[in-house]
Amino acid sequence: MLVLVGLLGAVPLKETLEITADKFLANEKKRTTIIEGHVFIKKGQDTLTADKVVIYTNQKRKPIKYEAIGSVKFHIVTQDGRHVEGHSDRLIYDAIKREYRLLQNAVVNEVGKINSIKGEEIILNNVSGYADVVGGKDKPAKFIFDMEDIQKANEQEKAKKAKQKAQHSKESHAPH
Repeated sequence: MLVLVGLLGAVPLKETLEITADKFLANEKKRTTIIEGHVFIKKGQDTLTADKVVIYTNQKRKPIKYEAIGSVKFHIVTQDGRHVEGHSDRLIYDAIKREYRLLQNAVVNEVGKINSIKGEEIILNNVSGYADVVGGKDKPAKFIFDMEDIQKANEQEKAKKAKQKAQHSKESHAPH
């Protein structure tokens, strides 16, 4: 399953977050920062472009939600090294739930594979690993996956469980 890491989430100390745009507007009372015009965000190998990005923060100025609007495009390298890219008209990242909502004309592709998700709304959650896809009236939701990749992942999961079971059995039969 395509799982995205938080492009705008916690930044490791040695990694920098680079943001360029035509305008930055901060409103302390509303706890928002609006970044507008040719927005380009880069963190490590991950990138996001959009017409506008709004960052919502809590009372302690910690980001709780990001909203990218207009011509949203992204490229992300997952924790397991896969390259994922996509686009939508709007993207909302809930930093608390670690959940992405791609809205209108949403597409997520794994680079170099046929794995693809398309729909009017795609919801991806980093914690649980789930993906929900909703189609529109004239645009059905669409999944395309390489079954060989899924089979390999299932075999790896079975091998991992068998190893854990054998380890547990070995520990329970060890002399005390």
